[in-house]
Amino acid sequence: MRCELCGKETGAHKPVFVEGTKLNVCPACTRFGDKFSGGSSTPASSRSVIEERLEKRKRRMSSRDVFSGDSEELVLDYQARIRDARGRLGWDQERLAAETKEKKSIIAKVEAGDITPPESLVKKLEKALGISLKEKVLSGGELKGPGGRGLTLGDFIKKE
Repeated sequence: MRCELCGKETGAHKPVFVEGTKLNVCPACTRFGDKFSGGSSTPASSRSVIEERLEKRKRRMSSRDVFSGDSEELVLDYQARIRDARGRLGWDQERLAAETKEKKSIIAKVEAGDITPPESLVKKLEKALGISLKEKVLSGGELKGPGGRGLTLGDFIKKE
């Protein structure tokens, strides 16, 4: 028989799990897998990894209605709020960078409005400065045109 991992022709084979798959391998390749217990079709550790990946996939693939409710968004004047809060505490950009464990250049770019801070940095800044950089945004619902019907392109065009 041939080893299902390396392809060597040998007489003795052992069943092992390699990356969650049962393979019959030569004695030299057994070090690449987990021992086969004989009872289950996959080892417990592989089964949990597979289940975890399937759950992540299910969450990732599920659709989300963006109009279903309220959401929080970054405020438009986040640069000024950060600068003002830092000034009230008497911190310079280096101190804020140290408190948030970010680079000073990132803090400077955020304060200048050159970059929009990612969610993780927003949370760090809110915690360090004791401010809120998010606001609730209400979903708009459906816009109505004249007579209570939905809007059409004609509703947006100016007629002379």
